[in-house]
Amino acid sequence: MNISTRWLREWVDPKVSDTELSEKLTMAGLEVERLAPVAPPFEGLVVGHVVNCARHPNADKLSLCEVDIGSGNNLQIICGAPNVRKDLKVVVATVGSVLPNNLKIKRAKLRGVESNGMICSESEICLSDSHEGILELDLSATIGENVRTVLDLDDHIIELDLTPNRGDCFSVLGVAREVCVNYDLSLPLTDYVAKQEGSKSFTAKVSSPSDCPKYLTRVIEGVDNSATTPKWMAQRLQRASQQLHSPIVDITNYVLLELGQPMHAFDLTTINGDIEVRAAKKGEKLELLNDQTVSLNKDTLVIADDNSAIAIAGVMGGLKTATLSSSSKILLESAFFDPIAISGVARSYGLHTESSLRFERGVDFNITKQALERATELVLDICGGKASPINECINPSSLPLLEPIEISREKIASVLGFDLDPKWVESKFKFLEFKYKAHKDSWTVTPPSFRFDVRIPADIIEELARLYGYDKIPVKKLSIDANIAHSSQSKVSSYDLSQSLVNRGYQEVITYSFISDEYHDLIDPSAKKILLKNPISDDMSVMRSSLWPGLLETVKMNRRRGHQNARFFETGLSFSGTSVEDQKQKVAGIICGNRFESQWGSGDREVDFFDAKSDVQSLLDHGKGDYSFEAAEHPALQAGQSAKISKNGQFIGWLGALSPVLQKKLSLPNLFLFELNQSDIEQGEISSYESFSSFQASQRDIALVVSKDVSSEQLINSIRSLKQNDLIDVNLFDVYEGQHIEEGKKSVALNLTYQSIDTTLTDEQLEQNVSKIVTHLESKFSAKLR
Repeated sequence: MNISTRWLREWVDPKVSDTELSEKLTMAGLEVERLAPVAPPFEGLVVGHVVNCARHPNADKLSLCEVDIGSGNNLQIICGAPNVRKDLKVVVATVGSVLPNNLKIKRAKLRGVESNGMICSESEICLSDSHEGILELDLSATIGENVRTVLDLDDHIIELDLTPNRGDCFSVLGVAREVCVNYDLSLPLTDYVAKQEGSKSFTAKVSSPSDCPKYLTRVIEGVDNSATTPKWMAQRLQRASQQLHSPIVDITNYVLLELGQPMHAFDLTTINGDIEVRAAKKGEKLELLNDQTVSLNKDTLVIADDNSAIAIAGVMGGLKTATLSSSSKILLESAFFDPIAISGVARSYGLHTESSLRFERGVDFNITKQALERATELVLDICGGKASPINECINPSSLPLLEPIEISREKIASVLGFDLDPKWVESKFKFLEFKYKAHKDSWTVTPPSFRFDVRIPADIIEELARLYGYDKIPVKKLSIDANIAHSSQSKVSSYDLSQSLVNRGYQEVITYSFISDEYHDLIDPSAKKILLKNPISDDMSVMRSSLWPGLLETVKMNRRRGHQNARFFETGLSFSGTSVEDQKQKVAGIICGNRFESQWGSGDREVDFFDAKSDVQSLLDHGKGDYSFEAAEHPALQAGQSAKISKNGQFIGWLGALSPVLQKKLSLPNLFLFELNQSDIEQGEISSYESFSSFQASQRDIALVVSKDVSSEQLINSIRSLKQNDLIDVNLFDVYEGQHIEEGKKSVALNLTYQSIDTTLTDEQLEQNVSKIVTHLESKFSAKLR
């Protein structure tokens, strides 16, 4: 928001420079982005009167002017502007003056005729980019007076970057209040009462009082909208970055900037019947002032006559009822719309207006009538006419409640870290226009109607802190009762688990905790469905019970962008209920595409179940425990390529290929997923030194015929359960089914590695150990040595 310092100082004038004032506002929380002069520095430019204007004797497009600048001797100046003429008041740059572009004015001859100065255009003194002609001054300007004084060019523009909570400062009045609070000044009382001579009645009703608790209108007849907007008003509007329109529109914009109350003016003759504030009808059309025709949503609040909508409430008026230069009967509107009813409406139609900006943040509902009276005063002064009585539609029960707030000295001190003088606190309450009742060590405070951002004790403390000065708050060293929790050295951190996957080519992703109802039913239909009351969208209506939906969506999005090879993982919470105990931290991953990037030395090979299993095994290797993979079925995984993962017999996660049914529904390729309860793999072992053997290791191979139902993992775990001292490793190296093997049986070949820490093992010792293993497997699994 841009504000002229001259305009601001008409309301309140602290005896400080504009620079100091800007710094004070910034430190008080109203950030001044820039303090800019309305014109660059220049001297020697005065008001001149064109006494005579004749054609240059040697040039058709040049004029020979005689200009009076009040020095006693008229100056001869040659000018090429098409609008120069006799009796014009102009800006004259005298000989020796320097223009903003560092052009020094000298005596010169143009086509043989001497010129003693320069008549300036707006562009030459950097007031605008206009090159159409010289700047024409008001005929009342005093000859010889400094142009900076005449055009008020020593003014500055304060560019404020206001936070969304300070909607009260989107006006000169609002900023003036802030200046008063910071400099302990009193704000002048404003009580506008327009002269009422008309008697035209007009009916308006509000069908949605909760959305529009206050709606005021007034008819003014006999206005002259072809009049010229006064220069003082035009100058203030332009310096606030507002375009000029007709006087009526300029007046409503002026009141908006001055008091912060958005207003609208209708051409009364174009309104059919009465006005009603109601919700739009579905599909209702409205042509707006910006020539845009919109199809209204049924929840949009509109101003309508008996036939159709004529404006979007709090956003923009309709073209049909706009005031024209020929308009002589107008209807002024001043209203309070609930911020919730207006919030987001403008953006939904691709609009952004000064009115919606203020209504969305909250407008003072007690200034509605004052603004209407102020606008009426200006209309009568500038355009003439007769004002009729104000028609009021007010629903007091729907207006915002000004709830009292209890605040204590102890609370203020605990938040700020130091005590504030109660007298200083009460003085600031007075300048903030807070009504308060003092108690022994506390206050009951009621904020004013224009402060929508003050609702809880913390808001009051924030006000006191910024007015005290953030830069003045004493610095104190923090003191806390440190209770350092014991951290087990054997616990594996989330970082270590993440790095393990990163080292294997994975990339970490973070997805929403909300998923669609469809994903929930596809991935984990048996899980409790936790529905959100107010979801962001239909695709985010359920709390996730698994991390897989987010990973699947990530793969889909990457494939749409041409990334076919994927290795993603995520760590995050999944939800089986609404209590804290129902939230589990999990780590999940997904892989698809080729195992390696394409290269000339070998062909492409797609990832498979065992690639994913090896990645899971790398995570399990961090922890301590007896882990096992057991074939099992999961609704999201393919039968025959899915496994349940257990630790010491307790379920901790899943691994498998995505079900072909889900692949088809989600348009995904063959891919593999895993998910583990993070807490079950975080318990590791403290590293300790173990001496290594200096003796040779020995290996023995055995091939056993067992039932197809017996897994190799069962055989290996059974061998390890014997806890043979010198057995250091057991590996599967072959599985065979076919010729020479009975039906329903398979051959499993295992490699046994032995190594003693004390001596080289003999063949007899090795054979004895192998024999014990074979005997054990024969008795447990009916295995036969091939």
